[in-house]
Amino acid sequence: MGHAFSLNTYLRSRTCWALLAAMLVALLLPGCSNRPDAMNDPPKAITVKPVLATHPVYFDNGSAMLSPAEIDGLRAFLGEGRVTKIDSITVQAGDSQLGSARASRVSDALSNLGYTHVVAPSSQPGNDAVAVVVKRLAAMPPACPDWSQIGQYDPHNLPMSNLGCANATNLYLMVADPRDLVSGRMLGPADGEEAVRAVDNYRSGKLDSLSWGPGGGSGGGSSGGSSSGASTSGGSGGQ
Repeated sequence: MGHAFSLNTYLRSRTCWALLAAMLVALLLPGCSNRPDAMNDPPKAITVKPVLATHPVYFDNGSAMLSPAEIDGLRAFLGEGRVTKIDSITVQAGDSQLGSARASRVSDALSNLGYTHVVAPSSQPGNDAVAVVVKRLAAMPPACPDWSQIGQYDPHNLPMSNLGCANATNLYLMVADPRDLVSGRMLGPADGEEAVRAVDNYRSGKLDSLSWGPGGGSGGGSSGGSSSGASTSGGSGGQ
């Protein structure tokens, strides 16, 4: 009897120690994750980062005349009509007499377009070419696909590492001009009288009477009334 009691006690003690060891392992495993900052990882998304973009300006051989086509190309490169996020603009040209003259023409064009800039020597001394270097914010697609965390042991139960890749990449590829993902464009011409009326109605709490939408009750009612009257008169004429 004594031997049986001591055996049962021994087995129970081993079970308790095994359960205690399992609990300690479960508590320590999440702390051993190779991604300590993984809890803060957002889904894959388009990011906005500062980048350097270079636009070459072309001239005819031996000429310092800036053609209208090159001015239009410069305007398109800088994004006229858009609230751009440009940090700096640098005009780079060689130290030759022709290069300096060409840089001066490009500088005048930038000033006429309303852009602040600086003129700096080119990395290739003596070169007559002119380049406009812009530091701006640009939309960058995510690094996809990212299957690094698929199928691995994840005690944090985090989302997949590839989550959001398809949506972000498709959006980036569908946009005709990626600069639209950074900032909006300038509004085009508008009817001033109509704009002032909308502002006045907003400030006074009035709703526009439209034939559609929630604010179209009065318009719809008058339309319905005229239809009803036409129907009645038509009925009288028939009698």
